[in-house]
Amino acid sequence: MARLRGLGLAALAAVGPALAAVDLVALVLGVTPVVLWIRRWPVAARRLAGDWCEVPIADPYDPVPPPPRPRPDGMYEVRRRLYRRPHLPAYRQRAHWLSSDGATWLDLLWLVVNPVVGTALGLATVIVGRRGLRWHGRWTRALLGARRPWPNWVKDRVVLILDGAQLAAQSLAGLLLAALQLVSAALALVGVTWPLIVLIENSRGYTNYYRRRVGVDEPYRPAPPVPRPEPDGRYRVGRRLFRSPTIPVRLARLYWLTGDPASGRDFLWMLVNPLVTLTLLAAPCAALLWGFAQVTTAVTLLWRHDQTWWLAPLGFAASVLALVIGPTLRRWHDRWTSVLLAPTKSARLARRVQRLTETRADAVDTQAAELRRIERDLHDGAQGRLVAMGMALRTVERLLDRDPETARRLIVEVRENTSVALNEIRELVHGIHPPVLAERGLADAIRVAALDCPLDVEVAADLPGRLDPPVESAAYFAVRELVTNAAKHSGASRIRIDVHFDELLRITVHDDGRGGADPAGGTGLLGVRRRLGTFDGVLDVRSPVGGPTTLTMEIPCALSSRRTSTSSEPD
Repeated sequence: MARLRGLGLAALAAVGPALAAVDLVALVLGVTPVVLWIRRWPVAARRLAGDWCEVPIADPYDPVPPPPRPRPDGMYEVRRRLYRRPHLPAYRQRAHWLSSDGATWLDLLWLVVNPVVGTALGLATVIVGRRGLRWHGRWTRALLGARRPWPNWVKDRVVLILDGAQLAAQSLAGLLLAALQLVSAALALVGVTWPLIVLIENSRGYTNYYRRRVGVDEPYRPAPPVPRPEPDGRYRVGRRLFRSPTIPVRLARLYWLTGDPASGRDFLWMLVNPLVTLTLLAAPCAALLWGFAQVTTAVTLLWRHDQTWWLAPLGFAASVLALVIGPTLRRWHDRWTSVLLAPTKSARLARRVQRLTETRADAVDTQAAELRRIERDLHDGAQGRLVAMGMALRTVERLLDRDPETARRLIVEVRENTSVALNEIRELVHGIHPPVLAERGLADAIRVAALDCPLDVEVAADLPGRLDPPVESAAYFAVRELVTNAAKHSGASRIRIDVHFDELLRITVHDDGRGGADPAGGTGLLGVRRRLGTFDGVLDVRSPVGGPTTLTMEIPCALSSRRTSTSSEPD
């Protein structure tokens, strides 16, 4: 029986090369049903290792992901992309689940190597009996058992090389866009301008995709304003006048697109990039696939006594070399992309000026709104009470001689109104700049604000000193706004606030609520972003539907003094 089982295991190994080729293509194209169907062979090998070889192997696969859930707006989000229907995001989610699972790549490696090792051990079982079965079981467990670092190392590099091959194929689309731009530029010379405008705008979307892959910012100049009519109702572009705004708008966009130096660098990059990607990205992929093909056909070559069997070791060496140098070549390609697609110094300066203009406008609007709020609170609160007190005192002055009892009651009311007005003024001052913030610093002010929250709030603060007063004020009111939003809208029971300083002020507000927070939803997050933008701060929102919600604020700043109060001590 042991010898028959050994022959069965050898027969199972014989189908490996064909399945490995199909599995690799299915993984690259994301055909999940084929990958799951081929997975039956490694699953059967694990089961036979336990039943026949007495070497049990646990299931190493990651759990199946749950189906995507809709956002509050009804869209489905998978890997930072939105879809209207759940079918395509569910398919992409399963494809990512398979490709990111290390056990999937172990299965592929087993299909490649097992035809040689598994066949040899299966035939050895015919000679040595049950001992050969145990050898075969241990070999299967070594490859299909618990995942080890080296399979992940291979998987990461294979994914990187295949992704580079995809970029190399996509570079041909850039070459086509560059050629079409040349043709449309010739048409623009005779007055047909809309093809050039459309192609340059689409080219910017194409190059921005590569910028996101490399991690560089957009270098383009801001769009021009919409042309405004002259006093006579006509629109002027240069020395020409037009009755309708159609042609002026088109010409303004054409001058903006063609006059931007970044458009010229995009064109040059699209022309040269195919040659660079074929050299740096397509070559490692070709070496990997060629070596894979040679290794998978090694058993067939030996069985047929083919004289070219020696290509198998050469193919294995080519695959290993591609895995080793693939990341280096990818970094070279990313650097090449950054040379032409990254913003220049002048472009960064122009974007910085634009950013400062926007934040200055936001600061002016915020300050004006704050002044209006203070004026309204004074007018509706303390000012009204002070006017009423003055009128009451004039009445007391008239009644003091003829009706002392009534005058005494009015004096008591005036005294009570004085206390109420004083409390209102204190609350107004607290809303402008809390005394605890000025006296004890940001951390203690956040602790005091946490005590007023109806939820269970935990504060962990580690500040080595005091910050500049404007930064402390902006951070304090931003935290208060986020805590108030969490208490009103999230349905949370606990909130945790972490405050740290490491070359920049980082504040994290985490709650266990229902999630779904969106800055565009009118929940106050947009106002917090504007408040932080005045100091070049950012607000990162991570709030999936179903929770939890994590809001991270980062403000670049410096310490104005070393530790001076208990506000720098952690809870």
